[in-house]
Amino acid sequence: MDKRMSIAQAKDQLTALVRAAERGEVVTVTRRGKPVARVLSESGYRRILGRRRRAAWSAPVLDTSRFRFDRDEANRR
Repeated sequence: MDKRMSIAQAKDQLTALVRAAERGEVVTVTRRGKPVARVLSESGYRRILGRRRRAAWSAPVLDTSRFRFDRDEANRR
C-alpha cells in the first residue's frame, strides 16, 4: 500500500520522502485528506512514461478508405 502524508508533513520530512521514493515506495501527498500528488523514483517515472509512449504508438488508426468526402455535399445547407 502507498504511503500517505499531508503537504505539511511532506515539507517537514522532504529528505525522508525522497529516500522512500528512492527505495521504490510511492508516496501520496494529500491536501485536506484528498490526494493531490504522488512522489516516486526517477526509474518509476521513466517506466510510466515509457508505457504511455508505447500506448500512444499502438493506438488504433481510423481507416478512411471507404469514406466518401464530397465538399460540395458536405457544405450544402
